[in-house]
Amino acid sequence: MGNFIQQYRRITIALAVFFILAALIFSLFSWPWFRNMPVKAPVPVAAVPVNTVNKPVRLVREGFAGNAAAVPVNADYTGRVSELYITEGQPVKAGQPLLKLEALDGQSSGTVTTNPPAEAGQHLQDNYDNALKKFTSYQKLYEQGAVARRDLENAAAALQEARRSLDSSRNGPSASAAAAMLSGSVAVKASIDGIVTGLSAALGKTVQAGQQLMALGSGQEINVVLRLEQNDLYLIHLGAAVTIEAPGKTVPGQVYSIYPAVEEQQISSFLAHVKLADQPEPLLEPGMAVTARIDTGKSAAVLAVPSGSVFQDEQGQSFIYAAVNGTAVRQAVSLGESLGDFTEVTSSLPPDMLVITGNPAEIKHGDAITVSP
Repeated sequence: MGNFIQQYRRITIALAVFFILAALIFSLFSWPWFRNMPVKAPVPVAAVPVNTVNKPVRLVREGFAGNAAAVPVNADYTGRVSELYITEGQPVKAGQPLLKLEALDGQSSGTVTTNPPAEAGQHLQDNYDNALKKFTSYQKLYEQGAVARRDLENAAAALQEARRSLDSSRNGPSASAAAAMLSGSVAVKASIDGIVTGLSAALGKTVQAGQQLMALGSGQEINVVLRLEQNDLYLIHLGAAVTIEAPGKTVPGQVYSIYPAVEEQQISSFLAHVKLADQPEPLLEPGMAVTARIDTGKSAAVLAVPSGSVFQDEQGQSFIYAAVNGTAVRQAVSLGESLGDFTEVTSSLPPDMLVITGNPAEIKHGDAITVSP
């Protein structure tokens, strides 16, 4: 009987202690000072909608550095330079007059026939001019769907053949051609688009038939050649800005000529020649492989966010914080190019998403936030 009473007392004491503790805890939570303990307030942030910005459209093409080819401009006749229309380093177009030659004193003037070699040289020049005009015309018609691709290929093949014949005659003047005498006057025209280099002709100076007067090229020893497809011609134009990327080097440049590459009487592709910007020392060597980013002059709308709102975690994953129903939500993103104060986002984002821009470094995923107006 005594053991039972002792056990009963222990249970009674334990229950009393339990109820006392419960009463104390309840009273603590009921006191005003406990209820008013500070709770982390929502973080004030600024947020903006996902932006759409215009991104310049650039084509990325592979190419190589090479020795810049220059086409010599030789005199077909012996005569005196009476008019000079160009200067060293000046860009010219195919068919543009470069200078005028006049007969020397003592030579007959007026309408006089020239010897056969001189006539042949002029004939080759005329053939090239006509072939160039035909190819240019067919290229525009082909882009409009007015002529067949085969017609364009034939025009390109004829242009290349005319250019080879003209270059051959100018690079290797015969002895009889060197004796060609001019009667009256004649204009010397550019056979290709290019930049005047090595100008030796001067106003009032006498030149001999077969003498090189200048050369037309990029104006540099090294340029870059890029292979283009037919569709690229809709976007790339002469004078287009180009950024050349080689291992450890970046060089600005400009497209100065585009010619068809003909293989087996068919256009296999087109070759764009890029003139490099002036550099204090050679940056590229012949044969070096390069990547070119060609500015097309066009733009396309892309998604972008303020660059200051983009973060990276330890694994290199880029992310932003979005404001969703008063909460900061971490959103992983894939990025493209930097566009001024914005960064292109290539992954999909809801068009109505609000991107946190103010105090983003002070928040973490799941934090309560208030968006400032």
